[in-house]
Amino acid sequence: MNIPYSISKSGLKAQQTKLDTVSHNIANSDTVGYKQKTVSFRELLVNDITAVDVPTSGNVQNMGLNRGVQSSATGTDFSRGSLIETGSNLSMTINGEGFFSVAGENGERILTRDGQFTLDENKAIVNSRGQIVEVNLTVPPEAWPEGTFQISSTGEILVQDGNQGLTSVGTIPLYNVDNPQALIPDGGNGFRIAPDLEGSVINSIENPAAFGSIQSGFIEGSNVDLAQSFTDMMMTQRAYSLNAQVTRSTDEMFSLINQFS
Repeated sequence: MNIPYSISKSGLKAQQTKLDTVSHNIANSDTVGYKQKTVSFRELLVNDITAVDVPTSGNVQNMGLNRGVQSSATGTDFSRGSLIETGSNLSMTINGEGFFSVAGENGERILTRDGQFTLDENKAIVNSRGQIVEVNLTVPPEAWPEGTFQISSTGEILVQDGNQGLTSVGTIPLYNVDNPQALIPDGGNGFRIAPDLEGSVINSIENPAAFGSIQSGFIEGSNVDLAQSFTDMMMTQRAYSLNAQVTRSTDEMFSLINQFS
């Protein structure tokens, strides 16, 4: 393929990837605990040009030729989203580092910042998708007293019994890994732990100082900045349009050349 066509084609594909990612972030701006995805760009086959190759003026720097650009959604912005008050003591957010752990379809551990939890008919704490939240129980559910729930800042589950006071029935642990960017999105607002990260998993039970505190009665909204996202979308659409124009101009140029051949 001719170089101008190749460059403009790579630009179109790169901007389409950026547009898809920004659109995905905007679509999930109301998703509890959602972490927006980021896109990185890199040049393809860069060849530096020096004064030995071609005559240049004295103020020219960092000249080079490349074969286009490539983009990929390779990162996740793990900054904290806004707090949303729910009035439910089983709703939780994390002030600082860490993830809640829920069980996937095959029982694997999935990490999430979505703390929109409820109690099911079996007294298991579940999220909005019905996934069971990991809890270190000290009292089996069938022995829990009847009463209202309270969650301490360390994740301790307390049942307020009018006659006996507060009864501790278990603790909700938090988890994290050395490199959160290496976590694998599961497509459902959670992250799977890659096999090579298993050795770096830590929890708040064994290492409480490495984690933030739990705040009940609130959930964490998405961290998508809608104003910035719409700005990025408009800029990306403009860049896509310019790359399309390069393709049209190149086609017109070669059409004229063919008329003289």
